[in-house]
Amino acid sequence: MKRSLCGSCVICASVVLVWWLAGCMAQPAGTPSTTIASAGANQNQVLRGRAIVVSQACGDCHGGGGNPASPVWLVGVTSPEQEFPIGPFMMRSRNIRPDTATGIGNYSDRQLFNALRYGLRPSATPDVEITSSLPGQGNHPAKPNYLAPGMPWAAWRHLPDDDLRAIVAYLKSLSPVVNKVADTPGPPDFWASESTPDKIGTHPAAPFPTANEVAGQGPQDRVQRGRFLVISKDCGGCHGGGSDPRAKGWVTGVMSPEQEFKIVPFKTYPRNLTPDNATGMGRFTERQIFNSLRYGLRPGETPDIEITSTTPGQGNHPANPKYLAPPMPWPTWRHTPDADLWAIAAYLKNGLRPVANKVADSGGPPDFWVSSYTPDKIGTYPAPPYPTAQEKSR
Repeated sequence: MKRSLCGSCVICASVVLVWWLAGCMAQPAGTPSTTIASAGANQNQVLRGRAIVVSQACGDCHGGGGNPASPVWLVGVTSPEQEFPIGPFMMRSRNIRPDTATGIGNYSDRQLFNALRYGLRPSATPDVEITSSLPGQGNHPAKPNYLAPGMPWAAWRHLPDDDLRAIVAYLKSLSPVVNKVADTPGPPDFWASESTPDKIGTHPAAPFPTANEVAGQGPQDRVQRGRFLVISKDCGGCHGGGSDPRAKGWVTGVMSPEQEFKIVPFKTYPRNLTPDNATGMGRFTERQIFNSLRYGLRPGETPDIEITSTTPGQGNHPANPKYLAPPMPWPTWRHTPDADLWAIAAYLKNGLRPVANKVADSGGPPDFWVSSYTPDKIGTYPAPPYPTAQEKSR
């Protein structure tokens, strides 16, 4: 199985949702101090980085969900309930606020860029421009010390350079918070055997179309944009294939028990996203898919209409909505621009070959997760205006 030990940051998202369900939103030790801004960054770059950090679900693992006003925004693990096992190891998402003792404040912008592009731990990699993506080639370390799963760097590395630099600028612009997170253990090779091209795909991604894809259907510019987003948002981390569109099982949904999620006391199953009419997305319109990404509404339970409100019972938003099961990170993905969500829908409908794979329905509470998706738990849409108390305007 591709990306076999973790697959995706959205695995961590399931842990964070359990954290929400338990009401575990406590303030970590320490208090915010004066912002340390990244040298050379401008406000447009910081705001671009903020938009990416919110919509890419960084907060689902590192704290705060999609709400930059949360007191635990990106401070890392503050409770054992947020830790998650990967095989014999216990993973702990780090403090990515710019505190110099417990966060990322001592790392250069380039070290953080290298972490996002190449998966190299900044604490174990010098402040140099990496010239190859393969260990031992160029100045890529022959024995790299990779970030632990479930940091989805293998998917994020496909983001443009400017976007990765914007993420760094935003993280460096935040108010530092003291929160010491215990080191994440790992195997002696520091995950190198799990980060080979046959397991995580290549960079750049394989040319379109692969054997799993089809060209010439629908608006090709939109389909290509959707493909990029599906790869870089790591849809395949849960739905199959990791970040490699050539992979067997590319976004075909659960094909083995190892891909199931346990959201106590329920099991949830990532669905088949290929456009198969019987078992995949073929029976849904692009608008129904858009509504699932923007509002979290299950496409099979929601008519093909333009939703006019984000609040249940207001406008034509269903009074008793049936939401997508966790760990689907729609509360953060909803902050993605409309055009990008439409592009994802176009790729899923027009850029993939249909694959028949019947996935069991996910379990869930009688209210279909409504009580878990209130504004106090997932933040507001749109996101709170910049800056929040956790941020500082330039």
